[in-house]
Amino acid sequence: MIVTCPACRTRYLVDDRALDGPAGRTVRCAHCGNTWRQHPEPAAPAASPEPARAEPPLEVPPRPEPAAAAPRRRGGAWVFWLALAVVIAVLVAAALIGRRQVVARFPQTAPVYAFLGLPVTQPGNGLAIRKILPTRADGGLVIEGEVANTGTVTRTVPMLRIALRDASDREVQAKTIAPPKTRLKPGEIEHFRTVFERPNETATGVVVTFAPAAG
Repeated sequence: MIVTCPACRTRYLVDDRALDGPAGRTVRCAHCGNTWRQHPEPAAPAASPEPARAEPPLEVPPRPEPAAAAPRRRGGAWVFWLALAVVIAVLVAAALIGRRQVVARFPQTAPVYAFLGLPVTQPGNGLAIRKILPTRADGGLVIEGEVANTGTVTRTVPMLRIALRDASDREVQAKTIAPPKTRLKPGEIEHFRTVFERPNETATGVVVTFAPAAG
């Protein structure tokens, strides 16, 4: 369902199951910080099928003899549902425990975690990656850019993650490099450069982010 913040009108796509049933839950807007009680959308009533009519009247064929039912295997259904529940629980736990890594690789998931009350502090807070420039040289792909401290205090610079993506925005190649400088003073800017000697042939885009800290 689509949830809209009543304060700033920012819209989010949220699974109804995340709202804890008909009672709903308290959510917070990742854009303006407003909180409100959100309830899932009521289920739409099932439409009554319109009875089919045949004109002129048709003869109804005789009912065929019922086929012998195949013997049902007892115990198979609950094993399947139990296995499915375990898989879902493992995936949910992995998404919660490793949410830093998820957000680092897919930044668009950050508002979803924040909406569910699980905000993720992304690495490189107070820093900015700017002026990304990819160029071709000697068969390789050179990626250059800047890391700037946009805050008012000295910041520690995390590792940089450079990812190549194809036309469908899928990641096809990536590498992590050390920052040009481990600490930046307020307003300080440092240039970085790295080379993909054998870039993936399907790569059409570049995304540079701060890599999450190990552990």
